[in-house]
Amino acid sequence: MITVTEYAELQSYQKTVVTDKAENTVIASRSAYISQETLNWMVDKYQAPHSEKTEQVPVLDEVRRNSFKLGAYVGYIQSPFNDEQIQILPKIELGDSDMGKAKKILKNMLFEVYNIRPKEISEADLEQTDLPLHEWIIQRFLEELEQLIHHGLKRDYELLQDEQPYLKGRLLVQQQINHGIGKDHLFAIEYDEFLFNGIENRLIKTALIYALEMTRNDHSIAIGHDFTELIQEIPTCHDPVESLGQWREGKLFSQYEDIKPWCELLLLNINPSFQNGERHGMSLLFSMPQLFEKYVAKKLQTQLKIGHRLQIQPSRQTLVSHTPKNRTLQNWFALEPDLAIYKGSDCQVILDTKWKFIHHDKANSTEKYGISQADLYQMYAYGNKYLGQKGQLILIYPKHQKLTDYLPHFSYSNELSLLVLPFDLEKGILVGQELVEAMI
Repeated sequence: MITVTEYAELQSYQKTVVTDKAENTVIASRSAYISQETLNWMVDKYQAPHSEKTEQVPVLDEVRRNSFKLGAYVGYIQSPFNDEQIQILPKIELGDSDMGKAKKILKNMLFEVYNIRPKEISEADLEQTDLPLHEWIIQRFLEELEQLIHHGLKRDYELLQDEQPYLKGRLLVQQQINHGIGKDHLFAIEYDEFLFNGIENRLIKTALIYALEMTRNDHSIAIGHDFTELIQEIPTCHDPVESLGQWREGKLFSQYEDIKPWCELLLLNINPSFQNGERHGMSLLFSMPQLFEKYVAKKLQTQLKIGHRLQIQPSRQTLVSHTPKNRTLQNWFALEPDLAIYKGSDCQVILDTKWKFIHHDKANSTEKYGISQADLYQMYAYGNKYLGQKGQLILIYPKHQKLTDYLPHFSYSNELSLLVLPFDLEKGILVGQELVEAMI
């Protein structure tokens, strides 16, 4: 197992790394060695063509013949060559990150974003760092599945059609008339059967199959196969991502509340080609910019004044309107900030999250703290369209040793200003929250 952080360089030639022989892992925060076969496979699998239509960050960057850099993704990649496995953790500090601290922060973010109930979190679990991230997710999924099986899976009536030598349910008259030669002794029937084939059970069965394909942990393999035997008659889902939207809520399905987030963790983030039947290597990856955005939103929702609400990706505004020749009016270039604070129907503050490391000691007109000019232009467009050039804008970056406090405010005009605030990932709080409260 190779453990690195985001943005690490992976090379097909040997460099000095630290090896933990007891765990058979390579610990190399910023660079690591992989075989040329794995390197070629990763480039083929994860190098996306450049497109201006999407802001999705790439899995790989700076691809060369013998190396590439990882993008802003964390998780696990399993190569089909040489039994090579790569664990990617978030980069939480400049220089070499504390891997245990990085994994703990990532677990906390996943707990929050995927609505895992606080009662399930124990200090012992959060401190556990020996299991790789994907094995920890699989283990927690299997623990919840064990509890669910112990309490009992839910059954539903399902309408079935069949041909039997006896009558059961309703006779399908037209199909009976159309019976071929030699089937005169059979009845075409339709009846209800009390089965375990509800969408929740099918999604759980699908997640279990994926987990068993991914895990290398002996304990997880053993109990996973036991569970497979118990639910072997339940079919899997052909399109689990779409089927997750059909998961039923409410009192009748309360026993499924604890396992649902673990199913989502597995089914939403596993390599799509694996879901489509390709078993040639696999991955379980999370986009850190998206995870950071959702984590900040979850935390801010609990910290707002009464009467205010936080809206995620508020109603769409566009940069320009345009009427091509002989056509109707069209709106072009969507403007979608991450978050907005409303009081009633009044938009008071626009917020955007950036998973980037800026520096408070680069306070000069050349380096500009490391803030992207494009980001400031983007915020100005938000202020123009959402706030009418009058109000407050906020850019949120992760807190680290070179950004521990908020920066002096930026002025677009006398009536439109911008604040840059750090978000403390360990404590789950916005540094400068009192400034936000003063705005609303």
